[in-house]
Amino acid sequence: MFDSSLAPPPAPGTCRVHRLAPGTELIGEYQGSGFQESKYLIRRSDGQVMQLPALLYRVAGALDGRRDDGELAAELSTELGRGFTAEHISFLVEEKLRPVGIIASDDLDPSERVVDPSERVVPVKSDPLLSLRFRVGVVPADIVFRLAGVLPGLFRRPVWITALVALVAVDIAVFAQGDLVRRSLGGIESVIHGPASLLLLIAVQLLAAAFHETGHVTACRYGGARPGDMGIGLYIVWPAFYSTVTDSYRLDRVGRLRTDLGGVYFNAIFLVGLGLLYLQTGAPWVLLALIALHSGTIWQFLPSIRLDGYYILADLVGVPDLFSYIGPAIKSLVPGRLLHPRLRELRPWPRWIILGWVAAVVPMLGFYLLASLLVLPQALPVVWREVQLFLHTLESSVRAGQIVSSTLGVFQLFLLVLPTVGMILITVSIAGMFRQAAVRQWGRGRFPLGTWARLRRYAALAGLGGLAAGLVLRVWQVGTSLSATAEELRWTNEAFTALRSGPALEAAGTADIPVRLQVTGYAWLTGAFGRHAGVLGGSRELAVLASAVLVLCLLVFAARRRVRPMAVALPLGAVVVMGPAVSVLAAVSAALLGAAWAAAGLLVLTRRRARRRSAVTIVGVVAVSIGVATSPLVLLPLATGAAVLLARGSVWSGRPEWWRWTAVGLLLAGAGLAVWCSGDSSSVVEGGDRTILVAVGALVAVGALVGVGGGAAHRVRPWAAAAAAVVVVALLSGWGGGATLPLVVATVVPLGLLLVDALVGVPVAERPHSLLRAALAVPVLVMTFVGGLFMPASSPAFPHAELAAWITAPAGPSAPLSVPAAVWGNLLRDGVPPDRIRLAEPGDDAADGWAVVSGRVASDPRAVVEFGSGAGTLTVLEPAGSADQRAAEPQGR
Repeated sequence: MFDSSLAPPPAPGTCRVHRLAPGTELIGEYQGSGFQESKYLIRRSDGQVMQLPALLYRVAGALDGRRDDGELAAELSTELGRGFTAEHISFLVEEKLRPVGIIASDDLDPSERVVDPSERVVPVKSDPLLSLRFRVGVVPADIVFRLAGVLPGLFRRPVWITALVALVAVDIAVFAQGDLVRRSLGGIESVIHGPASLLLLIAVQLLAAAFHETGHVTACRYGGARPGDMGIGLYIVWPAFYSTVTDSYRLDRVGRLRTDLGGVYFNAIFLVGLGLLYLQTGAPWVLLALIALHSGTIWQFLPSIRLDGYYILADLVGVPDLFSYIGPAIKSLVPGRLLHPRLRELRPWPRWIILGWVAAVVPMLGFYLLASLLVLPQALPVVWREVQLFLHTLESSVRAGQIVSSTLGVFQLFLLVLPTVGMILITVSIAGMFRQAAVRQWGRGRFPLGTWARLRRYAALAGLGGLAAGLVLRVWQVGTSLSATAEELRWTNEAFTALRSGPALEAAGTADIPVRLQVTGYAWLTGAFGRHAGVLGGSRELAVLASAVLVLCLLVFAARRRVRPMAVALPLGAVVVMGPAVSVLAAVSAALLGAAWAAAGLLVLTRRRARRRSAVTIVGVVAVSIGVATSPLVLLPLATGAAVLLARGSVWSGRPEWWRWTAVGLLLAGAGLAVWCSGDSSSVVEGGDRTILVAVGALVAVGALVGVGGGAAHRVRPWAAAAAAVVVVALLSGWGGGATLPLVVATVVPLGLLLVDALVGVPVAERPHSLLRAALAVPVLVMTFVGGLFMPASSPAFPHAELAAWITAPAGPSAPLSVPAAVWGNLLRDGVPPDRIRLAEPGDDAADGWAVVSGRVASDPRAVVEFGSGAGTLTVLEPAGSADQRAAEPQGR
């Protein structure tokens, strides 16, 4: 009880005026409560329902924005027979009601208002244990309300009694057929061997889950409450449908129980229809679905986790959140300890039910946790081996073009990994609960405020650096075994010839001069050709260096824009996973080298205060020019992005309108000229690899163009236009030539970074709808996962050293041998004189001379000797006349 003598009367005009926040609703008394004193319900504008004591509820109901604290104190003193002052009302409002977010913020004094959004106090929000998180609303509340009014007659007494009797009759009829075990095993076999049966089973389960949630919202409206939205979320890691029936708290105990049981009741109706379908068809998969749905319905009554049984028990005892009483109940069950104050608030019979529930549930959850901790170390290696084996099988299905089996394989892999991920997340969640309890009990220990935030930031930066280094290392590892393109072999051989003074090779054209010069210069500066088993590995070092430059530029770009580490990690991780993307980065190509030069030059040009330093500007211009000279296609994304900036007036906005649009036309013409001048070159990825790579690029580009709005669109649209132009050229050039695919990776990865940051790093009001975000994210994730199944193709290891020893042996042929480009430089490095070999060109006819070919040619009579085995075999062919001459020579006695 407040004592009015403790505070002096307020001076006239000094009392504050308060009002409730917009959208706050006073529901009323919580009916059927298990508390000693009545509780009252109030709902915040975000849908959060809270319980308040009678006094706070009365104060909240009196805040109309017209009467000040003094008038409210006088009114409550008369009404309740207590002595209240304005200070008492102000204390209750500021210390009890404002922290929970139900008081409008515009009644604060200007000196008390928070300017920095980071300093704003977030209203308390319940975070229940084992609750449904990461949920996305699919069906809006208005549509749900109309949907809930379609089948209200099912809750009339004659109807639900008839439905339950029908369920029992159908179950008896199914059991009467007998031999359910054999039929169930037949259903399992049909699902395993028949993809269509599995798809039907999944569809039935999803339909039953949706019908289950429809039962909840229908019962909620039938009782007089208004249901909210319906959607899908994650229960720990398992997908689950949900329906918002929080408004059912305004109902009495019978109405709340009807809402809790509505889903199970609709399950029973669904089971009647499914049982009749089985009795009519006898399909084994229908019986399997019937058994699974029966098991799921029984599972719903389990009160240990937040299923329907938990809410049924909570509404029976009149206590909304049973899990919040675990701690007080455990303390009260310790011998010699007094009853916890929170339990004293309850009536006797709800108190004893909660104590019994805690005594049963806590040991069971503890047993599950202990079993998980003991099984997890042993299960992880087994799961990893099974995943590797399954990925190998799934990769074969994907490469064979079996779409249905590949999709089902991905789903089965998801089911295989999901329980392990769930055990890990449950363990981490419970460990976090223990840590929070320790912090509340013993404080923060030696760590000052903010230390954990800094540690998390440092860990994120360290993880991001490790991911970038891992990408470069994987590019290096793939480059050591990746099969080579014709351009790579030609550039490598020409560079090796120039450095070793070997036989002059005919240049393919002036367009390749910048690439040849860079490969030659790098090998001359670093001696790369002498560090590997093959000379190709020396030129591949330049590809790894270019990839490292691109990764470093990406990190610097993200740091300048203050992008979240998660937004950087996601596109980098996607590249690490996808085999086609790594293959493109591991092979030497004009586009890869040009993109690295252009990225470095753009970073220099966009550096702050770069315009004031002419030397820095010159360096940036030179780097971009080298990139364009190396690959004219680099001009395509540069010109397209610049054209978008000019068109919307972001740069040189003071120029005349005709000048701006003329510049846009010139840029687009230059981009088109670059595409026209560039020819399609060979690529290390073919077929499905190209399709996946271009498909991911197209999804990201389209998502950035249509899925980002508000202020974020101005930052993302130029990059989206640049990436879209590259993807379109890749599509028009036969799913991307070798000159286009490196640019797809180089432009889509920064765009993915900006897209993720625009979706999660902007205010909630500027984010697109959750369904649109899911529509953008899910296809990209699926295609990224499929891209991880396409591992980089390895080239065979040719035995060039053995061949070199045979050629240089005294019995070797004196005439020059025509050798393939894959071993030409290696033979020169192995000591073969330049006049003993010549480079075989495509279309050469070596019938009149000595030749070395890849693979076995046992049917050719000219085959003299073979080196190696399998795909790495090298076969030496002699001239055609030599075989005939040996056959015509007389044989001695």
